Amino acid sequence: MEAVAAEGDREQEVLAAAEALIREGRTLNLSLGDIAERVGVSRSLLYVYFDGIPAMIDALFNRHLDRMERTVLPDPAEGSSDFHDRALEAFDAYLDYLIDNGPILQLILRERHQDSPLGPASRQRFRSLLRRIARETCQALDLAPREAFVLLELIAGIPESLAPLVRLDQIDRATAHATCRRLVAAALNAFKVRAG
Repeated sequence: MEAVAAEGDREQEVLAAAEALIREGRTLNLSLGDIAERVGVSRSLLYVYFDGIPAMIDALFNRHLDRMERTVLPDPAEGSSDFHDRALEAFDAYLDYLIDNGPILQLILRERHQDSPLGPASRQRFRSLLRRIARETCQALDLAPREAFVLLELIAGIPESLAPLVRLDQIDRATAHATCRRLVAAALNAFKVRAG
């Protein structure tokens, strides 16, 4: 039983090393040698846990998407029934997520199509999540799907721009949250929210 726990610990250690290297370099261009050196193991041992760099990045993506789903995008039935309030809470939570975790998801998602390190299941999971959020936005704001995706992407830029300022101590967390809420509210208020 202890060997199984140690195996899981080592796998998490490998992922933590890969994530640290991504954060430091702000790139997905990792080498097995750098990861192995960081963990203190041989390169060949890394293959016991992952098939290669893309598999590590895919595992990191799923780990972060799990966190996002728990903290930023809880089930709409569990929160406020008001779309505007839920959206403000979600973007506030997204800001906290980015301050605490950095731009890992953004770095992974900027790789498109054939360059994407994500496996088909991860890409499908992310697309399903986006569709769920866009569908709720379409219904609440009476938007076409493409308009909802564009609006969400534009609004997501607010916490994505504020988080690095907090991490660099250029503004404090409270100021970032106040700014985020004010700008997200202004963007949402530009649309008439459907009743009910």
